[in-house]
Amino acid sequence: MCEGNIFSKNLKECFKYFCANVRIVNMLSIKEQELIEKHLLDLSVPFKIKSVQTIGGGCINSCYQIISVDGSSLFIKVNENSNRDNFEKEKFNLEYLKNKSSLVVPDVVFLLSNEELNKVYLGLSYLERVAETNEFYFQLGVGLAELHRNTQKFYGWYEDNYIGSLYQSNQQSERWSEFFITQRLEPLVKVCFDRGMLDRMSVKTFSNLYNKIEEIFPEEPSALLHGDFWQGNRMNTTQGPAIFDAACYYGHREMDIAMGFLFGSLPDVFFEGYNSVYPLERDFIERRDICNLYPLLVHAVLFGMSYIYDIKSIIKKFQ
Repeated sequence: MCEGNIFSKNLKECFKYFCANVRIVNMLSIKEQELIEKHLLDLSVPFKIKSVQTIGGGCINSCYQIISVDGSSLFIKVNENSNRDNFEKEKFNLEYLKNKSSLVVPDVVFLLSNEELNKVYLGLSYLERVAETNEFYFQLGVGLAELHRNTQKFYGWYEDNYIGSLYQSNQQSERWSEFFITQRLEPLVKVCFDRGMLDRMSVKTFSNLYNKIEEIFPEEPSALLHGDFWQGNRMNTTQGPAIFDAACYYGHREMDIAMGFLFGSLPDVFFEGYNSVYPLERDFIERRDICNLYPLLVHAVLFGMSYIYDIKSIIKKFQ
């Protein structure tokens, strides 16, 4: 999760703040490599590690590409054992997303904890990145629309999970407006108020917004969401457009698309692909910033005051 578009921080600055607020686990030791090799062998997946390469781009976990003597690779995420629940939720999300659309989702190969080392490891299939072309964005749009065609009778999820490192409540509701207010906005507005980042007038303005939510969003079936669809959690691969690091729930599909603008933009060709499968309702752009109040509040809770100006600029029309 990082920054861009109309908002105050650029991607580099957000990454700096992100790294300053999390604990990073460094190095994949020989002992850890042997541990992983033994676990893979126990799973009937012979894998003799030839080399290890550090993968950049994230600060919640240490990430590596491990390369075997036969040239195959796995992607390994490492953290302290206290982060196991986050990995378990990620494992569930990735396995759930499999075969729900044409988007590539990495296979979960293993989840391993070691008490002696106080570390947890999530092993995924390795995806080879390639350049992002117009065809990539078209197929990304097609795939996301296919994903959003999956629906449930509720808004929410089967369990609480995480968006980045932040706990995410997913209590099911029959109405999007109720879920968006009680499970997304209200809890984080309270945290920001308790920390002195939002004043009483801002909290009152949010209350005014809550009264309008039902009429702001078009009525649609719930959609299976990636949940953290910023540019760092999708990429083009040799197999096609891929998604990962999901924060899944059933919600309003515009939440995913709006987040695509929060840290950058989505080109017109993306919408050509998306609308060819599941056309958006009119005036999405007018609702985009309301959708992005949630990830902005997440950023405010994780990184501090610098996101509050963006939040206030969105809600000021409801004063």
